[in-house]
Amino acid sequence: MKSKKLQKVFIALGILLILFLGYHLYLEYQSDIHLLIDPKANEQQLLHSVRSHGLSAAVILILLMGIMCAIPGVPTAVIGVIVGLSYGPFLGALINIVGNASGNILAISLMQHLKLVDHSKKSNRWVKAIRSMKHPKIGIMVGYMVPIIPSSVINFATTTLNLQVREILMSIIVGVIPSSVLYACGGEALFHGYSKTALLLIASVLILTLLIVVIYKDHRKKQIE
Repeated sequence: MKSKKLQKVFIALGILLILFLGYHLYLEYQSDIHLLIDPKANEQQLLHSVRSHGLSAAVILILLMGIMCAIPGVPTAVIGVIVGLSYGPFLGALINIVGNASGNILAISLMQHLKLVDHSKKSNRWVKAIRSMKHPKIGIMVGYMVPIIPSSVINFATTTLNLQVREILMSIIVGVIPSSVLYACGGEALFHGYSKTALLLIASVLILTLLIVVIYKDHRKKQIE
């Protein structure tokens, strides 16, 4: 009971921090928004403004992504695309990796040190699948790579395994790379006006995710039989 109350307190604090950082992000992008809605502004002005953001915006985006990633059920895809839009595919991917990895590390640290563990997740099929693997580290990596699996579930599974800190860090960093790169490339595609390319990237990941889920279910069905 105490753990649930503490979890709610941290979620509430996280939401307040998201609102606070969101406001500061709005201030950073205020000129971009004005150019976007201004019918007199030309496209080159807008593109130059979007790519003119420096360290302060990057820090806000990393903090925002990290906190959003640490709170169960809060998607970070939009922030990841904004990062790619503002910083390009290479620096954008790096910023996304730092933000996503730090958020998952924060969530796992809170679970381990403050006992913020939702025991109802023990019965989750993904948690069971990872724990029953011969090499659960690979399961954790794949779990972070699949967008439809909540990161909170993978974080919980990680806390139930007897892994060293180095192994946890490596699993998280490797696991968040594909989605981080995808969102950065999606933002870059939107920057150049390739909306179809961005949609194709997202669609390809969704198809790959569905294939992984189908293969997993088929494998489980064969095991039961």
